[in-house]
Order: sequence, then C-alpha cells, then structure tokens
Amino acid sequence: MRPFHPGARVALAVSLAVASMATAAADKWPSHTIRLVVPYAAGGPSDAAGRFIADGLSRELGQSVVVDNKPGGGASIGAAAVAHAQPDGYTFLLGHRASVSFTPQVRKVDYDPRKDLTPVAAFSTNFTLLVARKDFPASNMAQLKALAAAKPDSVTCGTAGQGSGSHIACELLAEMLGTKLLIVHYKGSSEATTDILGGRVDMMFDPSSLQYVKAGKMRILGARGKGNGRFTAELPDVPSFAEQGYPDISDAVWVGLMAPGGTDPAIIKRVAAAMEKVANAPDTAAKLLPVSQYPAFVGTEELRKEIPADLDYYAKLIKKLNLRVD
Repeated sequence: MRPFHPGARVALAVSLAVASMATAAADKWPSHTIRLVVPYAAGGPSDAAGRFIADGLSRELGQSVVVDNKPGGGASIGAAAVAHAQPDGYTFLLGHRASVSFTPQVRKVDYDPRKDLTPVAAFSTNFTLLVARKDFPASNMAQLKALAAAKPDSVTCGTAGQGSGSHIACELLAEMLGTKLLIVHYKGSSEATTDILGGRVDMMFDPSSLQYVKAGKMRILGARGKGNGRFTAELPDVPSFAEQGYPDISDAVWVGLMAPGGTDPAIIKRVAAAMEKVANAPDTAAKLLPVSQYPAFVGTEELRKEIPADLDYYAKLIKKLNLRVD
C-alpha cells in the first residue's frame, strides 16, 4: 500500500475546508437584499415579468428582491453588469432567449454567455402580437405585404433594441414579406410603444401592447397564441399569423433568470425551486396575461442544454439574414 503523502493531506484538508465554507455560506443565504437586473427600460413586457418574478421570489425566499433597470445595447449593458458581478447569489439577470444567445453575436460585448453567465431557470414565454399605429394603412398581413413592397425601406418596424427578440422578429418579417423594412432600435419596448402611440413609427412586435389594442389606440395586424393558433384568451377574432399564411412569424422567447458564472449551485437550486413555485401558483397565468405572457417553467439543467442550441440557431440565422455585426 502506497503511503499517503503529507502534501496530499494538506490539499485534501484545504479542499474540504473550502467546500465547508461554501456550504455554510449557502446555508446563510440570503442574508440581505438580492438585486435583479432587468436589461430594459421600465414599463415593457420584460420589466413587467421581472417585477412579477422579483415579488414572487421575495415571498418565497423571505428576502427583498429589488429590480435594477439597466437598459441599452440590446440588453448587453445589463447582461455585462451581471456577468462581471460577484457570484455570491445576490445578483441575477432577467434574461431571455434572444438577449442571452443572439445579442452577444451581433454586438461587441466583454463577456462570454457560455462562461460568464449560468442559467437558473426559465419562468415564462410570450404570445406574439404585431401591432401598428392606429392610422396605419394596413390592417392585415396581405395589406402589409403590398404596402411594404410598394415602398421598400419606408415602413418602419420598431424594436426593443439591437439583439432583442423584436429585432429578430422584424428581420424575419422582412424576409418573409420579401421586401425591406426600415428597422428602428430603441432602448426598450416602452420607448417604441410611445412612438407608435405618437404615430412616429409604423409597427412593432410587442406583447405588452395588448391594452392599447383593446383601447383602440393601436391596430393589430396578427397574433400568435399557444400552439401557433389564435390568441383566443384576449383576441378571439384576430386571425393568427398561420391563418394569414405566415406560420413561422414569432417573437416568442423564454424569459428567466441567469446568474454570474461560478454562483454556488446550491443557491441556483434554491432560486430555481422558488421560481417554479411562483410559476405554478394558481393566479400566475391571470397576472401575466395583461402583458401577453404565460407561465412556462424550465429547470436549470434543461435550460443549460437549450442555450447552446439557441446560440447555434442564431449563428445560422445571422449568416442567413446577413445581419450587420457591431
């Protein structure tokens, strides 16, 4: 039998001590306020989801969770803030499919989403609404196609920022229509919404605009509910994109939480479990409906597998659409 080297004993002791300290820290967590960075301006659907999640986590974890809006850069400013934060369990990012996997491939960022961010869980996803200013001279997809074809690069499509889900949706919409749209980037969907209400931009993909559609302040060109059907819960008479010949139109993305890379797995597990409880609460679906979202919980490991696939999907899409990289 080989003798146990003294150096090995020291290394083992150090390793056990570090593990013990990490476990102790996780056991005491959370001992103070947790920050949830929302990388968009206040008032949009992502912000609404973030605040809903923050309130739910506050109840489940017994500690205050505050929203910190850091808009700009197609969500890259907020994502970078979290990627470079201490992985102590007190900073999280409200991320979604596009901001995590698309934005870093079309903008110059100083973080690697594969290494510097770690998934916690997905919480919800959104219905798809393509809305337009109330006096827009098209009221369905066929009329939109004719208008855009007659005036290339003149019909404007607002986005929540370069690299956002609405940005991708506008790019894909232009390709499906077979024409060019003038894409206008904002620092969040709330800014774009303001300009649509003011008649300064023609249309946008924005699930949170449902309230304006119902109030007659915006026109709706198409919608997508669960399973690619009609958004029957709120807009039963509005034809789906599929019914209008565009089954692939969607700006649906998972919405969930990411943490700085290296965050204790025990903390990740606790947050994910709390998110699942909130997502599955009986009143969650009704509370998310006003911003056209619905609960769709996805656990840590499943989301961890999904992100590389998303990165690959968007890489191919960027090449296909020949998108400009900043």
